[in-house]
Amino acid sequence: MTFAAEPEWNQFRGPNHDNKSTSIGLLKSWPKEGPKLLWKVDNLGEGYSGLSFFGDKIFTMGDIGDHCVAMALDKSNGKSAWTSQVGPSGAVGRYIGPRSTPAVDGKKVFAYSQFGDFVCFDAESGKELWGGDVVTEFGGRYMNNWGFASSPIFDGDNVILPVGGEKGTVIAFDKNGARKWRSKELTDDAPYSSAVPATIDGVKQLLLLSVSGVVGIDSATGKILWKGTRPGDRAVCSDPVNLGNIVFVSSAYNIGSHGFQIVKDGDQFRAEKIYEDPQLQNHHGGLILVGDHVYFTTNRELVCLEIKTGKVAWKNRCVGKGSLTFADGNLIVRAEGGDGTIVLVEANPSEYREKGRFDQPSRSDKNSWTYPVVVDGKLYIRDQNLLLCYELKP
Repeated sequence: MTFAAEPEWNQFRGPNHDNKSTSIGLLKSWPKEGPKLLWKVDNLGEGYSGLSFFGDKIFTMGDIGDHCVAMALDKSNGKSAWTSQVGPSGAVGRYIGPRSTPAVDGKKVFAYSQFGDFVCFDAESGKELWGGDVVTEFGGRYMNNWGFASSPIFDGDNVILPVGGEKGTVIAFDKNGARKWRSKELTDDAPYSSAVPATIDGVKQLLLLSVSGVVGIDSATGKILWKGTRPGDRAVCSDPVNLGNIVFVSSAYNIGSHGFQIVKDGDQFRAEKIYEDPQLQNHHGGLILVGDHVYFTTNRELVCLEIKTGKVAWKNRCVGKGSLTFADGNLIVRAEGGDGTIVLVEANPSEYREKGRFDQPSRSDKNSWTYPVVVDGKLYIRDQNLLLCYELKP
């Protein structure tokens, strides 16, 4: 039997920006020691950057020496293909290294540092093609104390980047660096979340959880189509999810979860809040929609929630606070702290069904904030300098 090739996992949260792998035929349960470790490397530098894939390469970022760098690795063994400078290295809000995941279209790689350096590289050689500093060039400004953490994402031929500032929160560039539009009606400081392409009532738009609420931005013009007002105290991190015209968001610091119904009257949109729960606080780690249920962690539990009603289907301690991804009917949940425990959980709204767990080897002393990723039947776990690759197929 042959399987169709998977779409490239070419940006943060994957090609459809939903954090759902298309790998199939994976292990339905894990042995006690976890899936087989294929290889590991320990030269990625400091930071929390995620992983993107294209062809035979993996792309990520890290702080190495005096520089924040973008890098390409051989997908088969993790060995370095190239390393190129993005900007200076260093800490923002006590945390060292980049937080953003590169986006790659096969020819170009787009990288965003913790200080706002935005650089485009040739994907094959690592040669810098163009770049700049969003603070100096665009008056960019991030919320609170933790630097620029949004990831560039693709929307058609445009690259979408939250930069923040009074001239507009989001900028769309073409792939040669020309600015296409800026969302002048939204002037929040840059959040730690990224934009999410969506189509609501036939209109292509970008969803963004920002400091003052969740918004729909016209993909073609940058105009704000609608806004669901909610506070964003200190940190808004996880990207929105939507089912049709229902948009769900969640953040921490006593804000919690909100569901909005987006209503279109003629050419105008409006957002109507349909539920909220201040107790369900997802700090970061991501939201994943499977069917009509959203899965995410709070500071203590893994939660399954019905997106249409806001009703909680179940909660389970699982690993406590962490990040997650989806592949072949299951969630892979990664603990933020402690031993970095990784758990396989069935994406089943009826009940919590755990199907395996193991502790990450060679664990660092930092929080494990980088999302797990499943590509071509393999699980990738990054912990600062370390990258682990596991075989998930029988």
